[in-house]
Amino acid sequence: MFKRINPKYFSLVLLLLAALFLQGCKTTRSLARESLEPNAPEDSHFILAHDISFPEIEGSYKYIFFRLYNPAYKNPLYIANLLKGGLSATKTEDVPDLSHASINFSLDDNYYGLTLGGEYQLAEEECALPQNNKYMKNCDPEKSEQITYALKVTEEEFENTKAFVEHYANNPDVKYASGLNIKIALFSIKRKFFTTKKHQQFGSVVYPKSAKNKKVDIEEDNDLPTNFVCSTFLGYVLYNNVDSVSDFFDENNIKYEYMNVTDIALIPGIIPLFYSNWSNYQEAAQEFVNEYPEFSEYLTQKD
Repeated sequence: MFKRINPKYFSLVLLLLAALFLQGCKTTRSLARESLEPNAPEDSHFILAHDISFPEIEGSYKYIFFRLYNPAYKNPLYIANLLKGGLSATKTEDVPDLSHASINFSLDDNYYGLTLGGEYQLAEEECALPQNNKYMKNCDPEKSEQITYALKVTEEEFENTKAFVEHYANNPDVKYASGLNIKIALFSIKRKFFTTKKHQQFGSVVYPKSAKNKKVDIEEDNDLPTNFVCSTFLGYVLYNNVDSVSDFFDENNIKYEYMNVTDIALIPGIIPLFYSNWSNYQEAAQEFVNEYPEFSEYLTQKD
């Protein structure tokens, strides 16, 4: 027997289902490309940011990269469309339509993303080889979009973050917890439709009292959390390894366990670099490096 839906959640569930329908009516070429160059031609294969300005950091520094996706699913009935539609319908800020996030320590096409399927659910994602990833192979690489972002960090923070992610990537216990999407979706609906504007913007949101951030030591802690969705994992990683992010979260009482994908793009210091569809990622990355040689060390040159 199926349990009856709690009446207080019934309207929220209807809103979420409506979001799926509305998303299906939208064009694939979304706010993703518009966020970098609003008047770019519709047939642009990629777009580079014109103004890249990062906060100053004392001493040596490096960059951590994030690839945020607007996927176009081959099957419109694919279940991930519900998540995509829900995220789009519950946005509270003028940010791109994005529904999946990954992290990397170079601009090479091998970002770490957490999705369902495979022995290791935190696995490498390659736009050039979507068939190698159980999530990406359900997407059309010609229509799917991505925006690459970067965060400037100290060299120590870079190395610590990289070691942290690689530690999790080699752990088969790390799972994509689909149920967390329901919790985040209900919270996002409440934030969008039942919260005053004063508390809708990232940095001013009031999270449930039960929400908490956790600092861990991957070398000594034997009880590491292992259940995430892609965005909460990135929030967790940054909170534990990058002081500017940790301080911002603590000062604004931000809880990473309720972060959605678009929140990642709103973290101070995370700057968009370039847009492309999936099939043109490598070309866009190369053109970006040509335009901004400072980043050439982060891209393996192809023969």
